[in-house]
Amino acid sequence: MRKIIFAIVLLALPQAAFAWGYIGHKTIGEVATRHFPAEIPAFLRGPEAAAQTGILSQEPDTSRNAGQPHDYDLDPGHFIDVMDDFTILGGPKLSALPNGRRDYDTALRAVGFEQYKAGFLPYNIMEGYQQLVKDFALLRAYQASVKNAAKFKLGAADRRVLSRLLSVRRMLTQRDLGTWAHFVEDASQPMHASIHYDGWGDGPNPQGFTTERGIHSKFESTFVNTNIIEADVESRMRPYRHCESSLQACVQEYLIATAALVAKPYAFEKAGALDIASPEAKDFAAARLADGASTLRDMVVDAWRASREVSLGYKVKTPVTDYEAGKAIMTLQSMD
Repeated sequence: MRKIIFAIVLLALPQAAFAWGYIGHKTIGEVATRHFPAEIPAFLRGPEAAAQTGILSQEPDTSRNAGQPHDYDLDPGHFIDVMDDFTILGGPKLSALPNGRRDYDTALRAVGFEQYKAGFLPYNIMEGYQQLVKDFALLRAYQASVKNAAKFKLGAADRRVLSRLLSVRRMLTQRDLGTWAHFVEDASQPMHASIHYDGWGDGPNPQGFTTERGIHSKFESTFVNTNIIEADVESRMRPYRHCESSLQACVQEYLIATAALVAKPYAFEKAGALDIASPEAKDFAAARLADGASTLRDMVVDAWRASREVSLGYKVKTPVTDYEAGKAIMTLQSMD
Protein backbone atom coordinates (compact mmCIF):
# COMPACT_ATOMS: atom_id res chain seq x y z
CA MET A 1 0.00 0.00 0.00
CA ARG A 2 2.84 2.45 0.86
CA LYS A 3 4.42 1.76 -2.56
CA ILE A 4 1.11 2.44 -4.31
CA ILE A 5 0.62 5.72 -2.43
CA PHE A 6 4.21 6.79 -3.18
CA ALA A 7 3.70 6.06 -6.90
CA ILE A 8 0.54 8.20 -6.91
CA VAL A 9 2.46 11.05 -5.26
CA LEU A 10 5.16 10.81 -7.94
CA LEU A 11 2.60 10.93 -10.73
CA ALA A 12 0.93 13.95 -9.17
CA LEU A 13 4.14 15.97 -9.12
CA PRO A 14 4.87 18.24 -12.12
CA GLN A 15 7.35 16.46 -14.40
CA ALA A 16 9.40 19.61 -14.98
CA ALA A 17 10.06 19.73 -11.25
CA PHE A 18 12.59 16.90 -11.19
CA ALA A 19 16.23 17.86 -10.55
CA TRP A 20 18.25 14.90 -9.36
CA GLY A 21 14.76 13.45 -9.69
CA TYR A 22 12.27 13.34 -6.82
CA ILE A 23 13.76 10.03 -5.73
CA GLY A 24 17.31 11.38 -5.86
CA HIS A 25 16.51 14.39 -3.67
CA LYS A 26 14.43 12.27 -1.32
CA THR A 27 17.26 9.76 -0.99
CA ILE A 28 19.93 12.37 -0.27
CA GLY A 29 17.77 14.14 2.32
CA GLU A 30 16.81 10.97 4.13
CA VAL A 31 20.28 9.42 4.13
CA ALA A 32 21.90 12.64 5.35
CA THR A 33 19.36 12.94 8.17
CA ARG A 34 20.00 9.38 9.31
CA HIS A 35 23.67 10.29 9.66
CA PHE A 36 23.12 13.36 11.86
CA PRO A 37 25.04 12.88 15.12
CA ALA A 38 23.33 12.89 18.52
CA GLU A 39 24.26 16.54 19.15
CA ILE A 40 21.70 17.65 16.53
CA PRO A 41 18.28 18.28 18.16
CA ALA A 42 16.18 15.13 18.34
CA PHE A 43 13.25 16.56 16.34
CA LEU A 44 15.60 16.78 13.31
CA ARG A 45 16.72 13.16 13.63
CA GLY A 46 14.92 9.83 13.48
CA PRO A 47 12.62 8.25 10.87
CA GLU A 48 9.94 10.96 10.88
CA ALA A 49 12.47 13.78 10.56
CA ALA A 50 14.24 11.91 7.74
CA ALA A 51 10.95 11.53 5.87
CA GLN A 52 10.15 15.23 6.32
CA THR A 53 13.57 16.34 5.10
CA GLY A 54 13.28 14.02 2.12
CA ILE A 55 9.97 15.62 1.14
CA LEU A 56 11.03 19.21 1.87
CA SER A 57 14.23 18.83 -0.12
CA GLN A 58 12.07 18.55 -3.24
CA GLU A 59 10.09 21.71 -2.42
CA PRO A 60 12.17 24.19 -4.50
CA ASP A 61 11.42 22.04 -7.58
CA THR A 62 7.81 21.33 -6.66
CA SER A 63 7.16 25.08 -6.37
CA ARG A 64 8.31 25.76 -9.93
CA ASN A 65 5.88 26.86 -12.63
CA ALA A 66 4.13 29.15 -10.16
CA GLY A 67 4.23 32.08 -12.59
CA GLN A 68 6.21 35.28 -12.96
CA PRO A 69 8.14 36.85 -11.31
CA HIS A 70 8.40 33.75 -9.07
CA ASP A 71 10.03 31.45 -11.63
CA TYR A 72 12.29 34.01 -13.26
CA ASP A 73 13.68 35.10 -9.90
CA LEU A 74 14.08 31.66 -8.28
CA ASP A 75 14.88 29.09 -11.00
CA PRO A 76 18.49 30.30 -11.55
CA GLY A 77 19.24 29.44 -7.93
CA HIS A 78 19.45 25.76 -8.86
CA PHE A 79 22.57 25.95 -11.05
CA ILE A 80 25.72 27.81 -12.00
CA ASP A 81 27.13 27.88 -15.54
CA VAL A 82 30.77 26.92 -15.08
CA MET A 83 32.90 26.86 -18.21
CA ASP A 84 35.73 24.40 -18.89
CA ASP A 85 38.24 26.99 -17.61
CA PHE A 86 36.26 27.14 -14.32
CA THR A 87 35.09 30.70 -14.88
CA ILE A 88 31.44 31.66 -14.79
CA LEU A 89 30.75 32.42 -18.47
CA GLY A 90 34.16 34.04 -18.84
CA GLY A 91 33.66 36.26 -15.81
CA PRO A 92 34.54 35.54 -12.16
CA LYS A 93 36.39 32.34 -11.32
CA LEU A 94 34.50 29.66 -9.42
CA SER A 95 37.44 29.56 -7.01
CA ALA A 96 37.18 33.30 -6.29
CA LEU A 97 33.53 34.35 -6.41
CA PRO A 98 32.52 37.82 -5.24
CA ASN A 99 31.25 37.89 -1.66
CA GLY A 100 27.62 38.55 -2.53
CA ARG A 101 25.13 38.30 -5.38
CA ARG A 102 25.19 42.04 -6.08
CA ASP A 103 28.92 42.04 -6.80
CA TYR A 104 28.60 38.71 -8.60
CA ASP A 105 26.00 40.22 -10.91
CA THR A 106 28.18 43.29 -11.48
CA ALA A 107 31.14 41.08 -12.45
CA LEU A 108 29.00 39.08 -14.86
CA ARG A 109 27.54 42.20 -16.49
CA ALA A 110 31.10 43.32 -17.21
CA VAL A 111 31.43 40.32 -19.57
CA GLY A 112 27.94 40.61 -21.08
CA PHE A 113 25.94 38.31 -18.80
CA GLU A 114 24.02 38.53 -15.52
CA GLN A 115 23.16 36.29 -12.58
CA TYR A 116 19.83 35.14 -13.97
CA LYS A 117 21.58 33.73 -17.05
CA ALA A 118 24.62 32.32 -15.21
CA GLY A 119 22.80 30.97 -12.15
CA PHE A 120 23.60 31.64 -8.51
CA LEU A 121 23.57 28.21 -6.84
CA PRO A 122 26.57 28.87 -4.53
CA TYR A 123 24.88 31.93 -3.06
CA ASN A 124 21.71 29.94 -2.34
CA ILE A 125 23.84 27.42 -0.48
CA MET A 126 25.65 30.10 1.55
CA GLU A 127 22.51 32.10 2.33
CA GLY A 128 20.62 28.97 3.39
CA TYR A 129 23.46 27.92 5.68
CA GLN A 130 23.48 31.32 7.38
CA GLN A 131 19.72 31.13 7.88
CA LEU A 132 20.11 27.70 9.45
CA VAL A 133 22.77 29.02 11.85
CA LYS A 134 20.32 31.75 12.89
CA ASP A 135 17.50 29.21 13.28
CA PHE A 136 19.71 27.05 15.48
CA ALA A 137 20.79 30.01 17.59
CA LEU A 138 17.17 31.02 18.25
CA LEU A 139 16.30 27.40 18.94
CA ARG A 140 19.06 27.16 21.55
CA ALA A 141 17.93 30.39 23.21
CA TYR A 142 14.24 29.39 23.30
CA GLN A 143 15.00 25.90 24.61
CA ALA A 144 17.19 27.30 27.38
CA SER A 145 14.61 29.95 28.23
CA VAL A 146 11.81 27.39 28.57
CA LYS A 147 14.08 25.31 30.79
CA ASN A 148 14.99 28.30 32.98
CA ALA A 149 11.55 29.93 33.14
CA ALA A 150 11.09 29.05 36.82
CA LYS A 151 14.51 30.39 37.73
CA PHE A 152 13.56 33.77 36.23
CA LYS A 153 10.09 33.59 37.87
CA LEU A 154 8.18 33.96 34.61
CA GLY A 155 4.41 33.96 34.86
CA ALA A 156 2.11 31.55 33.06
CA ALA A 157 1.43 33.93 30.17
CA ASP A 158 5.14 34.47 29.47
CA ARG A 159 5.76 30.73 29.64
CA ARG A 160 3.04 30.11 27.07
CA VAL A 161 4.64 32.68 24.77
CA LEU A 162 8.03 31.01 25.13
CA SER A 163 6.54 27.60 24.39
CA ARG A 164 4.86 28.94 21.25
CA LEU A 165 8.08 30.60 20.11
CA LEU A 166 9.95 27.34 20.56
CA SER A 167 7.27 25.34 18.73
CA VAL A 168 7.22 27.72 15.77
CA ARG A 169 11.01 27.87 15.62
CA ARG A 170 11.14 24.07 15.40
CA MET A 171 8.76 24.13 12.44
CA LEU A 172 10.71 26.92 10.74
CA THR A 173 14.01 25.15 11.33
CA GLN A 174 12.71 21.94 9.79
CA ARG A 175 11.42 23.80 6.74
CA ASP A 176 14.52 25.96 6.34
CA LEU A 177 16.82 22.95 6.63
CA GLY A 178 14.75 20.83 4.25
CA THR A 179 14.30 23.40 1.50
CA TRP A 180 17.93 24.57 1.71
CA ALA A 181 19.05 20.94 1.49
CA HIS A 182 17.76 20.91 -2.09
CA PHE A 183 20.48 23.30 -3.24
CA VAL A 184 23.26 21.47 -1.41
CA GLU A 185 22.00 18.36 -3.19
CA ASP A 186 21.83 20.05 -6.61
CA ALA A 187 25.49 20.99 -6.20
CA SER A 188 26.53 17.33 -6.23
CA GLN A 189 25.11 16.82 -9.74
CA PRO A 190 27.81 17.82 -12.28
CA MET A 191 25.39 19.17 -14.87
CA HIS A 192 24.11 21.69 -12.31
CA ALA A 193 27.62 23.18 -12.21
CA SER A 194 28.45 23.39 -15.88
CA ILE A 195 27.64 25.04 -19.19
CA HIS A 196 27.19 21.45 -20.42
CA TYR A 197 23.95 21.20 -18.49
CA ASP A 198 21.84 19.37 -21.09
CA GLY A 199 23.84 18.43 -24.17
CA TRP A 200 27.50 19.35 -24.63
CA GLY A 201 26.70 22.51 -26.59
CA ASP A 202 28.24 24.20 -29.61
CA GLY A 203 31.80 24.67 -28.32
CA PRO A 204 34.79 22.32 -28.57
CA ASN A 205 33.69 18.70 -28.26
CA PRO A 206 36.80 16.56 -28.89
CA GLN A 207 35.24 13.42 -27.39
CA GLY A 208 32.13 13.65 -29.51
CA PHE A 209 29.63 13.80 -26.66
CA THR A 210 25.95 14.18 -27.43
CA THR A 211 24.66 17.67 -28.15
CA GLU A 212 21.04 16.56 -27.93
CA ARG A 213 18.89 17.74 -25.05
CA GLY A 214 17.56 15.17 -22.59
CA ILE A 215 20.73 13.72 -21.11
CA HIS A 216 20.26 15.81 -17.95
CA SER A 217 16.98 14.14 -17.07
CA LYS A 218 18.14 10.79 -18.44
CA PHE A 219 21.01 10.71 -15.95
CA GLU A 220 19.62 12.32 -12.82
CA SER A 221 16.07 10.98 -13.01
CA THR A 222 15.62 7.97 -15.30
CA PHE A 223 18.98 6.34 -14.57
CA VAL A 224 18.97 7.02 -10.83
CA ASN A 225 15.34 6.01 -10.36
CA THR A 226 15.92 2.73 -12.17
CA ASN A 227 19.31 1.71 -10.86
CA ILE A 228 20.11 3.28 -7.49
CA ILE A 229 18.69 2.34 -4.09
CA GLU A 230 19.28 3.95 -0.71
CA ALA A 231 21.68 1.20 0.35
CA ASP A 232 23.97 2.18 -2.53
CA VAL A 233 24.16 5.71 -1.14
CA GLU A 234 24.42 4.64 2.50
CA SER A 235 27.43 2.45 1.75
CA ARG A 236 29.29 5.36 0.15
CA MET A 237 28.81 7.91 2.93
CA ARG A 238 32.14 9.29 4.10
CA PRO A 239 33.03 10.29 7.68
CA TYR A 240 32.11 13.78 8.89
CA ARG A 241 34.47 16.45 7.56
CA HIS A 242 34.56 19.90 9.16
CA CYS A 243 34.89 22.95 6.94
CA GLU A 244 38.35 24.17 7.89
CA SER A 245 38.22 27.44 5.95
CA SER A 246 35.50 30.02 5.28
CA LEU A 247 31.98 29.05 4.31
CA GLN A 248 32.47 30.55 0.85
CA ALA A 249 35.76 28.71 0.28
CA CYS A 250 34.20 25.39 1.25
CA VAL A 251 31.17 25.92 -1.02
CA GLN A 252 33.48 26.86 -3.88
CA GLU A 253 35.62 23.75 -3.32
CA TYR A 254 32.51 21.57 -3.28
CA LEU A 255 31.29 22.99 -6.59
CA ILE A 256 34.73 22.83 -8.22
CA ALA A 257 34.97 19.12 -7.39
CA THR A 258 31.49 18.56 -8.83
CA ALA A 259 32.10 20.61 -11.98
CA ALA A 260 35.29 18.67 -12.70
CA LEU A 261 33.19 15.51 -13.20
CA VAL A 262 30.80 16.78 -15.86
CA ALA A 263 32.32 14.67 -18.68
CA LYS A 264 31.54 11.45 -16.78
CA PRO A 265 27.77 11.18 -17.45
CA TYR A 266 28.38 12.17 -21.08
CA ALA A 267 30.95 9.39 -21.45
CA PHE A 268 28.51 6.90 -19.93
CA GLU A 269 25.79 8.06 -22.32
CA LYS A 270 28.14 7.71 -25.30
CA ALA A 271 29.02 4.16 -24.24
CA GLY A 272 25.36 3.22 -23.77
CA ALA A 273 25.89 2.78 -20.03
CA LEU A 274 22.91 4.97 -19.15
CA ASP A 275 20.65 2.64 -21.15
CA ILE A 276 22.08 -0.65 -19.97
CA ALA A 277 23.61 0.32 -16.65
CA SER A 278 27.28 -0.54 -16.23
CA PRO A 279 28.76 -1.04 -12.75
CA GLU A 280 30.90 2.05 -13.30
CA ALA A 281 27.89 4.22 -14.18
CA LYS A 282 25.96 2.97 -11.15
CA ASP A 283 28.94 3.57 -8.90
CA PHE A 284 29.34 7.11 -10.23
CA ALA A 285 25.69 8.04 -9.69
CA ALA A 286 25.60 6.53 -6.19
CA ALA A 287 28.84 8.29 -5.28
CA ARG A 288 27.46 11.65 -6.43
CA LEU A 289 24.33 11.17 -4.34
CA ALA A 290 26.46 10.12 -1.37
CA ASP A 291 28.65 13.19 -1.77
CA GLY A 292 25.52 15.36 -1.61
CA ALA A 293 24.29 13.53 1.49
CA SER A 294 27.70 13.68 3.20
CA THR A 295 28.11 17.38 2.45
CA LEU A 296 24.59 18.13 3.68
CA ARG A 297 25.28 16.23 6.92
CA ASP A 298 28.59 18.08 7.37
CA MET A 299 27.08 21.51 6.81
CA VAL A 300 24.20 20.88 9.22
CA VAL A 301 26.67 19.82 11.93
CA ASP A 302 28.85 22.87 11.26
CA ALA A 303 25.78 25.15 11.39
CA TRP A 304 24.71 23.67 14.74
CA ARG A 305 28.15 24.20 16.24
CA ALA A 306 28.46 27.72 14.79
CA SER A 307 25.08 28.69 16.29
CA ARG A 308 26.54 28.54 19.79
CA GLU A 309 28.76 31.52 18.94
CA VAL A 310 25.87 33.77 17.81
CA SER A 311 24.61 36.80 19.74
CA LEU A 312 20.90 37.57 19.53
CA GLY A 313 19.00 40.85 19.81
CA TYR A 314 19.00 44.22 18.10
CA LYS A 315 19.76 47.05 20.51
CA VAL A 316 21.30 44.71 23.07
CA LYS A 317 23.22 41.64 21.87
CA THR A 318 23.14 38.62 24.16
CA PRO A 319 25.34 35.59 23.43
CA VAL A 320 23.58 32.27 23.00
CA THR A 321 25.99 30.90 25.59
CA ASP A 322 24.44 33.24 28.19
CA TYR A 323 20.98 31.81 27.55
CA GLU A 324 22.28 28.25 27.76
CA ALA A 325 24.18 29.03 30.95
CA GLY A 326 21.05 30.45 32.57
CA LYS A 327 22.45 34.00 32.71
CA ALA A 328 19.72 35.45 30.49
CA ILE A 329 16.25 34.55 29.27
CA MET A 330 14.62 35.15 25.89
CA THR A 331 11.57 37.39 25.80
CA LEU A 332 9.92 39.39 23.03
CA GLN A 333 11.31 42.55 24.64
CA SER A 334 14.87 41.18 24.60
CA MET A 335 14.71 41.04 20.79
CA ASP A 336 13.93 44.77 20.49
